[in-house]
Amino acid sequence: MKRDPKDEGARLFWDRKAEGYPSPLAPDTLKATRRTLSMMRRLGAEWRGLDVLDIGCGTGLFALAMAPASRRVTGTDLSPRMLARMRGEAAAAGLRNVRTLRADWKKSGAAALKGRFGLAVASMTSAVGTPSEILKMESCAEKCAYVGWYGVRKNPVMEAIFRLHGLPYRSPEGASRVERSLKALGRRFRKKVFSEAWRREEPLEKALREARAHIEINGVKFREKEAGELLLKLFPGGTVRQRTEARKALFVWSGPKRRP
Repeated sequence: MKRDPKDEGARLFWDRKAEGYPSPLAPDTLKATRRTLSMMRRLGAEWRGLDVLDIGCGTGLFALAMAPASRRVTGTDLSPRMLARMRGEAAAAGLRNVRTLRADWKKSGAAALKGRFGLAVASMTSAVGTPSEILKMESCAEKCAYVGWYGVRKNPVMEAIFRLHGLPYRSPEGASRVERSLKALGRRFRKKVFSEAWRREEPLEKALREARAHIEINGVKFREKEAGELLLKLFPGGTVRQRTEARKALFVWSGPKRRP
């Protein structure tokens, strides 16, 4: 069977990003994740003592934070490198109740996962967005939660890189699309809108690799020489410092036979 170039491009994009993320269990990262989890719990999502499904889990940002209190956590992702990173982080932390499943949620069936979880979560992922993807999510768990971009993404460095390539630097649709789909399905949901900001500091070479991934996923050839000159002009010492601001939305809901 031939691979869809778009699917292969998405996998390569996330494979490239896998090593660029900080550890999901680093103190500052874990602190921010726990703030979101506290909001999730206040909206009615619970994971203590339950089996949890994390869709589009990446390196395990949410899954590993929930694992100590969960019965078991299963993370799914289309990127093998993301999943390998998650398994390595879990092993290093002594978390024995974490498993991974490589799958493209948009295409894979959920029959094998149907009804097996108390909570299904999806965080900062495009894996869940359409009504059919939400129905698949609901088939797996009693309660569902989603957190994603909600119309604001600001990063002056990446904005400059995107302008160099004639591209707009926008917030992914994320939570807005999920909200429309939940309304189309007639779901009652609880919602929380919040803002976050984070920083990253990395050598020029690593920043260029990250920028390349973001440009090429848009189908545009990366102008490495010009991008390198731009970053050196902004950061003559060769250490690239970035700050990202985001507005996010969190939704918690149940399927048609349950209430949030």
